Amino acid sequence: MEEPLRRQVLVCQYRTCTKDGAAKVLAKFQQQAMVNFTVEACGCLGLCGSGPMVVILPDNVYYWQITPQKAQIIIDQHLCNNQEIPEMMHPRLHRR
Repeated sequence: MEEPLRRQVLVCQYRTCTKDGAAKVLAKFQQQAMVNFTVEACGCLGLCGSGPMVVILPDNVYYWQITPQKAQIIIDQHLCNNQEIPEMMHPRLHRR
């Protein structure tokens, strides 16, 4: 039986992202009791003005302008069902 992919969720807590509500986004991810991912606050991801930013590793997916509601969608679709969400990915880093 194949073991599920273990992911790391990074939520920027630097200046601009924090001003835009990143603490609430981090709290939303931390509320989930999931065994297939860990959640960490991180420093600047170099995309100021695009936040709050969330990165999913090892998938290397950058989600931008994340709200607590969007965080729940990421949890449900990407983390639980292995379905990336192209419309929420940062357009400078992910071409559609």
